[in-house]
Amino acid sequence: MSDWNCSTAEERILLWRNLRNQLRDCNEEELLNKTAELFAAVPVSIRCIDFYTPESWPTPWEILYHKLFCANSVSLLIYYTLSLTMDENRVSIVLIEDDRDRFLVPIIDKKYILNYVLGEISTFDDFPQIRIIDSFEDEDIYSPK
Repeated sequence: MSDWNCSTAEERILLWRNLRNQLRDCNEEELLNKTAELFAAVPVSIRCIDFYTPESWPTPWEILYHKLFCANSVSLLIYYTLSLTMDENRVSIVLIEDDRDRFLVPIIDKKYILNYVLGEISTFDDFPQIRIIDSFEDEDIYSPK
């Protein structure tokens, strides 16, 4: 089982802090790959956030503390992680739609997509069926900066 699932709330928050500290020492390619791989191990359940109301989205600490692990909240956690470890204005979170569903994904430099294919970094060129439905700015959601 995953460290994300078999730990106390405090251990999950510490795990996230340690992860962010480790990522600070990585070059960009390593940072993105490690982030994609590590968050692919988070056990997801049914949708627990409403992606249409960013003002209601949980903070990263609430996600970790309460184990609010759905695909959308994991995307939020990735967004928060990268926002804290990368240069400003490079990371955003968008609501996308494909042939299967609608969901949130973090994007970097308006090009790289995380949490669309678990454990991998994708691009919009890789998946032409993806349509962006909405884009959320930092001021729309809680930002831990």
